[in-house]
Parts: sequence; structure tokens; C-alpha cells
Amino acid sequence: MNLEGRIKAQFPGLIVTLLSVLIGLAFSDLVGIARAQMTLWPLDIAMLRTWSQIVAMGAVSLAVWIIFAHLGVSRLRIPAFADTVVVFILPLAIIVGNTLIGQKFIWPWFYYASFYLLISLGAWHWQVRIALAESELASFARLTRPLGPLSVIYFGIPSYAAAGWADSHGLLSPVAETLVAMSAGPAACLTAWIFVREWQRAISLARTN
Repeated sequence: MNLEGRIKAQFPGLIVTLLSVLIGLAFSDLVGIARAQMTLWPLDIAMLRTWSQIVAMGAVSLAVWIIFAHLGVSRLRIPAFADTVVVFILPLAIIVGNTLIGQKFIWPWFYYASFYLLISLGAWHWQVRIALAESELASFARLTRPLGPLSVIYFGIPSYAAAGWADSHGLLSPVAETLVAMSAGPAACLTAWIFVREWQRAISLARTN
């Protein structure tokens, strides 16, 4: 195997390892914040909202690892600087979001959720675009369908932005705030589940072609 072949073969494993370490750091930070700064019991509406944020950030971390690890191991190419940027920016943005958990006002977290989904959308499209440069991965185009795994993200970006605006203007009750926060965790898990299903189909199509 020549030098180019070795680089292409080793890069996916390195990227997944780096992503795993950074996501692990985000999980560790989340646990540390929960232990040091929050009283999670008794479970009143404020604590339920905080628990919802914790679950959401944990689910997002898991979803990011699932999605971008699957995309990473699917490619065989010479790495670019953008690959490393994507791997760093998403976990580090999660760590930033962790600092907004358990605050008196939740609307900054809603705005953060909308912005994070926007970043994730751009990273998703970028990674799929890179994969499509390999002819045998042409079937990966299905991963960017608006009604595919990205549908949850497309819906979430304006929804969380609207929730942030409404809450910053005092239009959301504590119960409504909690319900919006509770939606984030299941939404992240749903996105990851749809992605894996579509990724498996894309791989099957690539094999048959």
C-alpha cells in the first residue's frame, strides 16, 4: 500500500477516535455541571425543566457521535482541514450549551438550540458533500433529503428560535418552557434513528450498484 492509500485507510479511524474523545469530554462536562451547580430534587417544574435540558444535551451528544462517526467511517479520502474543524466545532459547541443549563431564564438555551441545529445542518451537508465526491457513495444523497433525517433539524431551527423569542418576551409559562425543553432529547434521538436507517439503506444501494 502506498502513502496515499495508508492515509486514506487510517484517517476514518483517527477522526472517529477524536470525535469520541471530544464527545466524552462533553458528557463529562455535563455530569460535572449537574453535580456542582444544580439541586435536582425535589422535582418541581423548575427542576423538571433542568432535567429536560440535561437529557437533551446528553441525547444531542450521543446523536452527534452516531451521525458523524457513521459518516466518517464511510469515506475513504485524503483528509482536508474542514474535516478536523467539523469534528472539533460540534462537541465544543455542546460544551458551550452545557453552561446554559439550569439558569433562571431558559430563553438563551432555546436560542442556542436553534443556532446549534443550524451549525449541525451546515456540517451535515458538508460531510455528505464530501462523501458524494466518491462515486460509489452517490446513494448518500438520500441523507440530505428534506423529508429524511434532516426533517427534524429543519423543523427545530425555527421552532426553538420562536420559543426563545416568545420566552424572552414573557409569553411562555413555566409549563410551556418545560414542554419545549422536554422535546429536545427525543428529537435528537429521533434524528439519529432516522439517520442510521437511511445510512443503512444508502450503504445497501452502494453495494448493489
